[in-house]
Amino acid sequence: MLLDDPKKAVINVSKPIILATFVESLYSIVDSIWVSGLGDKALAAIGASFPILISIYAISWGFGIAVSSAISRRIGEGNLKLANKTAFHGLLLAVILGILYTLLIYPNLSIIFDLMHVSGDTKILAINYLKPLTLSAVLFNICDVLYGIFRGEGRTKVVMIASVIATVSNIILDPILIYIFKLNIIGASLATIMAIFIAIFILTANLRKSRIKIILSKINLEIIKDLLRVGLPSSLIDFTVAIEFFIITSIIMSITSAEDLAIFTGALRITDFGFIPMLGLASGACSVIGANYGAKRFENVKIAYLYTIKIGTVMEFLIILFIILLSPYLAYLFTYTKASYIIYNKLVLSLKILPWYLLFTPMILTTGALFQALGRGELSLLVSIFRSSSHIIFIYILSAILCLKIFGVFLGFIFAEMFSGFCALMFGYYVTKRLKI
Repeated sequence: MLLDDPKKAVINVSKPIILATFVESLYSIVDSIWVSGLGDKALAAIGASFPILISIYAISWGFGIAVSSAISRRIGEGNLKLANKTAFHGLLLAVILGILYTLLIYPNLSIIFDLMHVSGDTKILAINYLKPLTLSAVLFNICDVLYGIFRGEGRTKVVMIASVIATVSNIILDPILIYIFKLNIIGASLATIMAIFIAIFILTANLRKSRIKIILSKINLEIIKDLLRVGLPSSLIDFTVAIEFFIITSIIMSITSAEDLAIFTGALRITDFGFIPMLGLASGACSVIGANYGAKRFENVKIAYLYTIKIGTVMEFLIILFIILLSPYLAYLFTYTKASYIIYNKLVLSLKILPWYLLFTPMILTTGALFQALGRGELSLLVSIFRSSSHIIFIYILSAILCLKIFGVFLGFIFAEMFSGFCALMFGYYVTKRLKI
């Protein structure tokens, strides 16, 4: 499948991942919807927690991508034995780094929120939400590395099934734990952890039918080096996003209030409809590009890269229209109680502005996937740093210097995404042309 016609391969491999990530985006929204019922401070706490939550996923996503890229390249080369060793080393690194993350972050949550200027009830709620999640970093890592193994093999239907079942379980567990068991915001994080256990169980059960076998083997420094070369920059990419939102949260809390942070959180959760499915398309493209690169079919690499951007842009445009047209109804999902209705009008307006940044997202995510598939994770990191830096600069100028406040944040997202998107496209196209030389 991975070495078929590149256009068909991208679609065939990506469809299950897009469906799975679309369902995950539903979870993200539903999770925030249930929490928003506790009030605007609870929704603001979810927003304040976002930088830490992204940093939790940074290691798991990064090394999941590294394992997927490495295994697809080994399959393209016809070296199944090395692919098996890669899977084992990926899990080993994920466990070690997950433990280190917990030891570093968990004791310092209060200090981190102080640095973001988050205080009072919002800070207390955010810490309560994050404590169980930071203690479970190893589980996040194991789950995403297992996803990476199946994506690298091209068995994305397994990824879809596990992701959908886990996400639906999460959605069902949220109201039960939050309201019936009266665990409040802690219930949301516990529901996430239980869903991860379910996903790991499904993925582990399907390993029996996989060509990739996780077998204990001697430590191979070359494999570790290869995984770190892609995984570490990929993790750093998400860490740059975490740092970006850390700074943006700090800017918002410095120039306005927790109410605007709640608006920002609600608008961002809804635009995840567009962002997260594009992650699925880019993930599928990464596997296709990696296999064709390993087989030295460089023209197919270029075709898959440009085709993914084209399809992604069309998909994003349709999602933008969907969000804008339904903005009054989508905003109500986060303002259905007296405690949260105060932000309704601003949230509706925000949903007519913020989604336009999604139009330029395919250029950035697909270029990042290209470099990861080529084993050039450092170039993918460079694209991410440039993007995050652009966001911070544009947002600070428009929201703080020009005093546009929260709407300056939204406009900053759009202008920064457009600028960094076209720069990424030119960079990626140049690299694909050089593969022929």
